[in-house]
Order: sequence, then structure tokens, then C-alpha cells
Amino acid sequence: MPAPDRADVGGRGAPPRRSLDVGALVAAALLLLLAVAALWQSREFSALGSIFPRAIGAVMVVASAIVLWRTLRRRAPPSRGLAQDGLLRGLLLIAVISLWIVLLEPAGFALAGVIAYVALALITEREPLTWWRAVRFLVVAIAFVLAFQLLFVHGLKVQLPTGSLF
Repeated sequence: MPAPDRADVGGRGAPPRRSLDVGALVAAALLLLLAVAALWQSREFSALGSIFPRAIGAVMVVASAIVLWRTLRRRAPPSRGLAQDGLLRGLLLIAVISLWIVLLEPAGFALAGVIAYVALALITEREPLTWWRAVRFLVVAIAFVLAFQLLFVHGLKVQLPTGSLF
């Protein structure tokens, strides 16, 4: 009987090495650079205004570093390619976020936020759309946008666009 392989002993062996996932490596490196840039730019913000970018930047630095390390060690599972449905959803998500940015000034944070939230929810939802689900998306969108607006305006003292259309 052959000797058990190190990976077979007690089921705690290291997973087999995989090929280098270049896509994950490039994405993690770009996100790491973006996080460092956000941290660098937040130096010029006020104490309260810098909380959000610094928190998100720090989380992005840690997450990107973990992905880089795991990818370079070839221990991370390879990233899956987007199916045609996933590619379409990804492009729609980018379009909705771009539209949200364009609508911020003319429509205001609240209206643009609710529209973007509902559109993102509809794009990412994989279950059939019902009236109840659509109403639930709208109610949750209003609650989230209102909570964020209150947090930013009253808690962090960040001025948000109110809109020029109304």
C-alpha cells in the first residue's frame, strides 16, 4: 500500500497549486492603486469629510492586498469568466452608475439615489419581477437613501446636491 500523500493526511493538506490568474492580479493591483489614491487625496479633506474615503480606502487596501497575496501564492480559486448574461448585467450596472453620477446635480441626491437603487436592484435581481417585489425595492430604496442623506448631511456635515430641476 503506498504512503498517503501529504494532502491526504487528515484532510488538512494544502490545496493543489493553480496557474497564475492574471486577471485577478491586474484587477487587485488597480484597485490597490485606486485605494492608495483615495487615501492620498483624503489628506486634504476635513476631519469629518475624510472619514468615509479613509474607511473605504483602508478596506480596499486590505482586500486588494489579500487578493494579490493569494493570487501570487496561487491559492485563490481562479476567477470565473462572465457569461453573456453576466457581461450584459455588468455593462448595465456601469451605465446605471454613470447615469446616477450625471443625475446628481440636476435631480439631487435623493431622487437620483432612489432611481439608481431601484435600477440596480432590478438589474441584479434574478428572480421574476412581481408588483410586490417592485414596491419592496422602492420602499427599501427610499429608506436607504434617506438614511444615507441624514448620515452625510447631519452626521458628517457633508453637503449633498439638492437638485436644480425641482
